[in-house]
Amino acid sequence: MIPSMLAPLAIILVLGICYICTIAPDLTWAHLSADGGDLITATVTGGVPHPSGYPLYMILARGFQFIPIETLAFRTNLFSAVCTILTALVLYKYLDRLLPVSLWARYISFITSIGYGLAPFIWGQALVTEVYALHGLLMIVCLFVLGVNEIKISEWLRGGVFGLAATNHLTSILLFPLLAIGLDKKPGESFSIIFRRSLGILSSLSLYLLLPLRAVGNPPINWGNASSINGFFWLVSGQLYARYSTSLSLADILQRFRAFAGLLLVQYTVIGVLLGIYGLFSGIPRRVLVPTVWMGLVFLFFSVFYGSYDSQVNLLPVWLVFSIWIAYGLFDLFSFLQDRAKLQKLLAPLLFLLLMIRLPFVYPSVDLSKDSQATDFIKQSLLEIPKDSIVFVEGDGQIFSLWYAQFALNQRKDMMIIASGLLPYPWYLEGLQQTYPYLNLPEKKELHPQDLTYANPNRPICYISPDRPIECK
Repeated sequence: MIPSMLAPLAIILVLGICYICTIAPDLTWAHLSADGGDLITATVTGGVPHPSGYPLYMILARGFQFIPIETLAFRTNLFSAVCTILTALVLYKYLDRLLPVSLWARYISFITSIGYGLAPFIWGQALVTEVYALHGLLMIVCLFVLGVNEIKISEWLRGGVFGLAATNHLTSILLFPLLAIGLDKKPGESFSIIFRRSLGILSSLSLYLLLPLRAVGNPPINWGNASSINGFFWLVSGQLYARYSTSLSLADILQRFRAFAGLLLVQYTVIGVLLGIYGLFSGIPRRVLVPTVWMGLVFLFFSVFYGSYDSQVNLLPVWLVFSIWIAYGLFDLFSFLQDRAKLQKLLAPLLFLLLMIRLPFVYPSVDLSKDSQATDFIKQSLLEIPKDSIVFVEGDGQIFSLWYAQFALNQRKDMMIIASGLLPYPWYLEGLQQTYPYLNLPEKKELHPQDLTYANPNRPICYISPDRPIECK
């Protein structure tokens, strides 16, 4: 049996070493993190990032940006690493409390938590600036406050945790129905519980009011201009991405389900997948089974039907609940061998050894310690763009990287960065005028790059997109 304090320390040590050796040293586009430049820049400048605004993320990430080490982007990347380690620790505590009392229960909790943190996707998200590492932490905390009854938790706090999750990632509202679990009391008592949980949700959701407060100051990153009611609801509701919900054909959807099976094997190998499937049907208690199945299904279907190119990032809660099912599968395996103590003692170190053997195979696919694609792009762009240029940019990674360079690092304040895809939005044009008061904006309802070119004839014009080199005229 593992001593109670040794397992958490070992989790911190193993994951901490793996993450710090592979974390991105600066801004990166790797592991589906093209939004990193937007999040870092909005956080450090008091701005508002892309929908849905992520107020909780900005508050917490800002604290890490004050740490006096390395680059600004590294410090924000570090926040993701810490969130992932905390997720593994809460997962360990969750399993340690809910697995039936057994000589090997604590070890199973430990090995499952390490395995979760070293799964390729989870490891990759721990190394970059994105909201998904914090999303994973909030998901396991939601499961914890629902499933662990041995700790007295107020109903207001239960609701508050779910509300906080929604202030980091809007898809967390898919979990709100779980707050109706366990209301098998008298009608009056059930109503009281629902009421208090609802108050907790609303209290946490009030954090979104931070967005209009930040928008009032006209920061350079100010998506939607949430200082107006229409802008606030446009931002928080994610209307910008509404088209993705109906963009896939039946063939696309079927292909995504097939791709999911492959991704599952990549995360947990054949052995892990078999253990997880077995664990799901191994007699998991209802307070674990219902929340994990719900969480797994709603995020699986959301990821499959959501038409963006990077929708697989929404599978993180699926990988989390599958790790819990693996733990129950392992528990059943150890229970089956309870009369074979030698086999149990052999199996325990073998599981840890298998995780360590897998490390050299996963490491190269996640390692960002020498990644410089985004920073090389910034250096090359700033070198080639003439002074006082208007720069039309396409591609999230390219736009957000130049925002990071100009607004977060205060480099090349002379150039005017224009996100071509945002020109149809009035709030963006208003922001451009605030950010670049010397830029001539024609008075038209909808502007195109050529309109700005004609209105500013004496300025050099540059074009940047993901599929072609920088072109300047």
